[in-house]
Amino acid sequence: MIDVRRWLVFLSCALVTIAAAPPWVTAEPLASLQSVLSAPASEGDPPFRLYRWDRFPSVLIFDTVDYRFQDRMFSRLAFFLEKRGFRGRLLDNVTLEKLHGWNAHDYGPDGLSSFFNAAARVGFPLDPEELTLRDIALEEGVLTTVRDHYAPGAGGVISISRASSAIERRLLLAHESFHGIFFASADYRAFCFQLWDSLDPRARAFFRRFLDELGYDGDYRYLAVNEFQAYLMQQPSRYAPEYFSRVMKRFGAGQSVPEGVILDAARRLNAFLESRFGIRAGGAVEAHGSLREAG
Repeated sequence: MIDVRRWLVFLSCALVTIAAAPPWVTAEPLASLQSVLSAPASEGDPPFRLYRWDRFPSVLIFDTVDYRFQDRMFSRLAFFLEKRGFRGRLLDNVTLEKLHGWNAHDYGPDGLSSFFNAAARVGFPLDPEELTLRDIALEEGVLTTVRDHYAPGAGGVISISRASSAIERRLLLAHESFHGIFFASADYRAFCFQLWDSLDPRARAFFRRFLDELGYDGDYRYLAVNEFQAYLMQQPSRYAPEYFSRVMKRFGAGQSVPEGVILDAARRLNAFLESRFGIRAGGAVEAHGSLREAG
């Protein structure tokens, strides 16, 4: 039997969205990562541009006008799904104002449905930007509805901002694109989990410590595997050990870096992606360097 009170909350949120949601622009039906990066900015830009990735059309790319808009659309999700010490909590706006989410984001169907169901269940007031995200996810099939619940669809959403510098945008989009593949390809997800489970426990402990230092909840297995593959693949494989060493030194972490494990895992992931999709480590934007504040 449908819970009438919960269904009314669900319906009222949808009605609010129709009135309050800001406009969005779909620049192209399908867009390459490079075309997202090279799209010219102008003073009259909308709050965000929406793209469908040409390689994986179920992956939506949000390119926001600034960090503030991106935060209003994604930061509560980041804390609810990913942040150590906050996962599972719906933070109010006063609390969020004092915290920093990420400078780029990624969310799959399971995470999105979990978040929006949690908000609907307790009648939590979401911002118009979040309701817009929900409606787009429903329209594009990333989310579906089953009775009075949101349910996972296919694909996922990733986001960067035009507030980032050109090199940061390239680096961040490279990182987020591998999250997009992880969400879109069940075969790639399965391979990532198999690779993770095959690692020596000490290597997994290192990666979890790395994620904890960056603010993730490294004990959440799904998140750990997803970030593990994205941080390995965001740059050409040969640069991966150096990247992890540099980050851990920056945080003053005394834990030794398993360089051989990192290089081997990066090469195995690269081999899978290149053979299956023709995509190499570094991504379709061929970026490498120092990456900060990815989601």
